[in-house]
Amino acid sequence: MAKFFGLDIGSQEVKVLQAEKVREGFRILHFARVKTQQDQDIGVTIKTAIKEAKVRGAEVNIALPESDVYTRIVQTPRLSQTELASAIQYEAEQYVPISLEEVNLYHQVLEESGDSEVGMEGKMDVLLIAVSKERLKKLTTLLDNAGLMPKSLETELFSLSRVFTDVNKSQMLVSFGYRTTDLISLKKGIPLIIYSFPTGSMTLTKTLSSELSLSMKEAEQYKCTYGLQENMLEGKIARLLMPLIDELTNQIKKTYVFIQQKKQPLPEELIITGGGALLPGLTGYLTKKLNVGVVVGDPLKRFVKDEKFKKLIGEESNPELATVTGLALKGLE
Repeated sequence: MAKFFGLDIGSQEVKVLQAEKVREGFRILHFARVKTQQDQDIGVTIKTAIKEAKVRGAEVNIALPESDVYTRIVQTPRLSQTELASAIQYEAEQYVPISLEEVNLYHQVLEESGDSEVGMEGKMDVLLIAVSKERLKKLTTLLDNAGLMPKSLETELFSLSRVFTDVNKSQMLVSFGYRTTDLISLKKGIPLIIYSFPTGSMTLTKTLSSELSLSMKEAEQYKCTYGLQENMLEGKIARLLMPLIDELTNQIKKTYVFIQQKKQPLPEELIITGGGALLPGLTGYLTKKLNVGVVVGDPLKRFVKDEKFKKLIGEESNPELATVTGLALKGLE
């Protein structure tokens, strides 16, 4: 049985999930989600979530949001590992907006089954990630204080990719978070583009609160109830939200242009996830605007739906559990 678990420290909630691999797929062992409180230290919330989940083990897989890292896919000539280490420093100087002395650099060559198209052209795509040393120190201190040890650290989009990737397709994964919307385009599981922009579900709520003179709680209720449905409340809520969703679709269309410039296939499907994915009418609206099949991702589709699952999770769609699920599965497959 796994002695590690996934820990998702979100803007609104802390989620804990521990799973095991079984013949039928995966099984939930322990799970809890606890809302963060403005006047409460996040470390206390983490300890509360772990206690409620009754999780076993002290090692955690954890992810940083895209807004906390600098991520870029760069193309270099085909190089040895030694040459690549030097080249990455040069690439980072161009793309990382702060001093390299203030960050830790990580890189990974992106190839397809050892015989990639980029390799055949004498070039290779390399994933470059820079993380602030200060941010890492804060995270390490937080985990130390909670009595936890990091087993692995990645970005949230890579956690999502672990859950939703279909190596037989070209896909785009779009995560509607509380503060940001993040996307990753994949060609048979290989990242083509990673992008984040500062419009999240909170932006929608704030707009309704301001335009309709509602409290944030009331605005959230209106958003979650009516969304983009034009036949509800005479379309009043939909008309206020659509310009913000149009900004999102324009960002996605820009990534399509970039993909075409790289002479790569456009996504065959778009999977939306995160709490904002449940906005009423969103899938239909995106399908119409982008002319591509859009589905709400179910991160737990490979899990056994036994009594424990139903007790801890329920049977409804849970796209907001995508990150913690991806983290729980890391090391099980």
